[in-house]
Amino acid sequence: MRLQLPLFALAAALAAPATFAQDARVGGAPLAPDALFARVSPSVWVVQASDAQGKLLATGSAVATGPGTAVTSCKLLAKASAVTLRRDNVSYGAALELPDVERDLCQLRVANLASPTLGVVPAGALQVGIPLYVIGAPRGRELTLGISMLGGVRRNAAGALESLQLATPTEAGLAGAGLFDAQGRLAGLVAGSAPATLALPAAWIAELPTRGQRAIERLAAQPAPASLQRPNLVEYQLHDRLTNTYRKVIYRADTATAGDDRLSFNNGGWVEKPGGEVIGVTTAVAGEFDSVMPPGGWARPSLEPDAAWASEYDATMGGTRIKMDLRASVVDDAAMLPFDGRELKVVKIDYRGHTQRFANAGAWSGNQYGTYRASVWFSRELGRVVRFEVQTRGGASGGAFQVSEVLELVSIR
Repeated sequence: MRLQLPLFALAAALAAPATFAQDARVGGAPLAPDALFARVSPSVWVVQASDAQGKLLATGSAVATGPGTAVTSCKLLAKASAVTLRRDNVSYGAALELPDVERDLCQLRVANLASPTLGVVPAGALQVGIPLYVIGAPRGRELTLGISMLGGVRRNAAGALESLQLATPTEAGLAGAGLFDAQGRLAGLVAGSAPATLALPAAWIAELPTRGQRAIERLAAQPAPASLQRPNLVEYQLHDRLTNTYRKVIYRADTATAGDDRLSFNNGGWVEKPGGEVIGVTTAVAGEFDSVMPPGGWARPSLEPDAAWASEYDATMGGTRIKMDLRASVVDDAAMLPFDGRELKVVKIDYRGHTQRFANAGAWSGNQYGTYRASVWFSRELGRVVRFEVQTRGGASGGAFQVSEVLELVSIR
């Protein structure tokens, strides 16, 4: 099975969304179009979705609904592994926080984004004929202002909102753009699918915490196929951020021995127990991930919330002796990362400490010290690391070293 990323996720925590103001700026005199654009356009951003190699997959718009949060069309995020919000010379990395794919409405967590809390037009105030102002970035270009009106409000048999109908089609490439009423309140978002007159009610945003969390739990509860438990091949992608190069990392399963439940890969170069405990690594094929792996692996059988432990050990790979002195802590036991067409629940572990690197395996002295920072996203369901990030540098002169790598699970088959 190949990795498919239907919804983005960079290694990030799922925090509770900001409280949303359903009735902020209720009433008041209508704003002139230029004044309305000046007031609300700072909350509208270009959204860019890219794959693991940085290739741009989709562009559209997102609306910042409050400090650190934004909403957009889920369809813009399909198959993406990185999402960026951009306007002029400013950009922010974003992470999927709450998905509601059924409604095509996704909330992003955007660290350090300072944005006012937008008012939302209540569902009961959506009257056919009210003017609506469309503000977005068609195909990722500069923000534009369009004028339309609410042509219809679609409801199901129970009276619940299904969609908004615009009187005129929107410009191509405006998925995720904001629809604002004359007072500058958010009435809806342009949908990511045809027809071009379809819009998503902004009143749905208040339901995202419940519906999004429910969707995450459903995806996390889906059982993993048997091939994930005892795979024939595990493929990762290693990104060297210093040289900006990518390469495949393959762990190919060895023939199983009757009565032995251990998993062996690459002619015994990697041996593990079911569940992910690493018994031994004698061949480093995945850079720093293999070369300095702690005894037992980067994760532990018991990963309780806020768990912490120390790990001090020596590693010898390729004739180089490495001494590690690390402190590990579980920083998020309910993070989500995309894998194989679904959102996978993972535990994020941060490692902080120091490393000392010697020129040869027999050396025991020297002063080639450096700081060490690594983050690990481990799936209990798969029994293996899904993502690994590391940065370290130190030493001097001929003993200087620097490592900056990202390892991502691509497929298990």
